[in-house]
Amino acid sequence: MIATEAAFLGFLFAGLISLLAGVGLTRFHWRTDIPAYGRQTSSLDVALHPEKYAKGAPIRAIQCLNLIGAILLACAAGITAYEMIHVIMRP
Repeated sequence: MIATEAAFLGFLFAGLISLLAGVGLTRFHWRTDIPAYGRQTSSLDVALHPEKYAKGAPIRAIQCLNLIGAILLACAAGITAYEMIHVIMRP
């Protein structure tokens, strides 16, 4: 396995696990006065504003998990862009 492939997979899986942990914490501390997480609930809104949906939750931890997950996924996308440019520019 090439180093860039290993880095891509590492960033991708770490980012997904971090985002899933953030959503899991939010769902674990879901407010009872809001309808359950369903089709009407925007996943992006839950990730960006967990304080609107979670009560008594470690909001800073959820926000950090979501931010770290987004950064790791951006790193995986950056590696993909690097590989695409590298292949296109190859003589």
